[in-house]
Amino acid sequence: MSKLELRQFQREDVLRIRANNYCAFIANAPGTGKTIEVLAALTIDRQLLTPAIIVCPASVTRNWEKEANKWCNWAKVHRIESRSDKLPKDPKHIYIISWSLLQDRAHDLLRIRASLIVADEAHMAKNDETTRSQILYGLCVRAQHILLLTGTPLINHIQEYQSLQTLFGEKQPILVRRLLEDAAPDIPAKQRMILPIRLPKKVEREYEKAQNEFADWLEDQLAHKFDDVEAAAAHRRALAAEALVKIGYLRRLVGMGKTNAAVDWAARAVRVGEPVVIFAEHTDAIERMSQSLRKQRIRHVVLYGKTPKRKRQQIVEDFQTGTIPVFIGSKAASTGITLTRARHLLFCERYWTSADEEQAEDRIRRIGQRYPTKMWYLHASGTIDDRLSRIIERKRRLMDEQFGLENIEDTPESTVMDLIRSWSQNADAPTEEGTTLLGLGRALPALPKVSSTCQILFGGERWNKAGVKAWAKMNGYPYKKIEFDGRLWRIHCNKAQNFRQGTFSTYPVSREIRIIVAERKSKRSSKKKRRRRLA
Repeated sequence: MSKLELRQFQREDVLRIRANNYCAFIANAPGTGKTIEVLAALTIDRQLLTPAIIVCPASVTRNWEKEANKWCNWAKVHRIESRSDKLPKDPKHIYIISWSLLQDRAHDLLRIRASLIVADEAHMAKNDETTRSQILYGLCVRAQHILLLTGTPLINHIQEYQSLQTLFGEKQPILVRRLLEDAAPDIPAKQRMILPIRLPKKVEREYEKAQNEFADWLEDQLAHKFDDVEAAAAHRRALAAEALVKIGYLRRLVGMGKTNAAVDWAARAVRVGEPVVIFAEHTDAIERMSQSLRKQRIRHVVLYGKTPKRKRQQIVEDFQTGTIPVFIGSKAASTGITLTRARHLLFCERYWTSADEEQAEDRIRRIGQRYPTKMWYLHASGTIDDRLSRIIERKRRLMDEQFGLENIEDTPESTVMDLIRSWSQNADAPTEEGTTLLGLGRALPALPKVSSTCQILFGGERWNKAGVKAWAKMNGYPYKKIEFDGRLWRIHCNKAQNFRQGTFSTYPVSREIRIIVAERKSKRSSKKKRRRRLA
């Protein structure tokens, strides 16, 4: 075994999976270390389980490689990076590939004759009619051992669970299921907060127009009557598909209208030294937030569909090490990665399902998190947010009450149908008093440049040397020295003699933080003074 230690519950899981000949659903909650359990199993029975093929989302292929090198330091690991890179001639113990490459590399994978197949986020193969599901089945029927990993409860349809069971063939899998609270009771609690905001007037007008058009269209569609059952069913399917697109447009409008509020929230958090995570769904909302943060010179990273695979792991590490204070992600970032540097997470847009939202929430609340976490939901009252919030929260309550309830459908399609059925009813907004003005005023001005900063002062009991260092790193302020005078922590960024006398002023960052700025002396005047001293 590796010198790295497993937690007690992880050891129990590995022994249970081993006793069932490594055929199992590992459905532990996100953040409980499913990756580590698989790699520990590989180390225990390396001769039995290798070669192994690990299929996972593109966003975590590098993380699997990193963890494999850490926990299986005996193993030769190969990550398949593209559609055309050739497999190495010398056999490897572990092959890692993304779901998106599965179809293109099927022939190569079949030639490996793997003993173990690991499918991370296995619910991506729940529809047995898709090509990737069929390819995964082809790999599994040739393997003796199969581990399917998912943190998403398989409760959308009982057929989906049964579809995944077929991957085991005649083998009898077991279900390993632990909630985060059961596996790690020391993890601090999380809290969900609704943050009501107002949309900009221009967005409100555009949204109201689009919503009225949708209401007229829906009324016309619902007026159709069908005597034939099959015709009625076909109409419902067509109605749901078109409504998904039209409601998606309403969601996109609201999401774009919230971006200023999201950036304002992030900027204020970073000012007081809090790293934050923001999730959104639409590409244009993510790119607008990134553009606004750049204007305010707030260091941030973005992980979404357009992010090159080779950069994804480095993006996560830059955030986790404190170099970058703001992480913006799409659903592509909502699985398989750890962002426990933050204890605050903001949803700029509501996702279609409670499962998707909880997957994203679990990026910051997982093993390794030492602080209570807060999940903030920007909510624009009088919009689609009211209806989505009511539906998603109702399903979340049902799921919390009974895991595995077969008649709960938590899919985008089921959410759309719930919206259609309830559109004529009034949709009450969440009961939160007041509305914040985030994003409606002027954006916070950028912090002073490093070149014009002499010192940064920190007052208040919450600051210590580590906190002051972390704030400077997050905001990109290199420093010469840090000292404490008994009352204030003081960061020295540039020597006072480098600035012109009489130009010093104070820039207030928050009630506790002030930056001393001044005009720099010109290089010419500095050279003249140096010559005079030498003379």
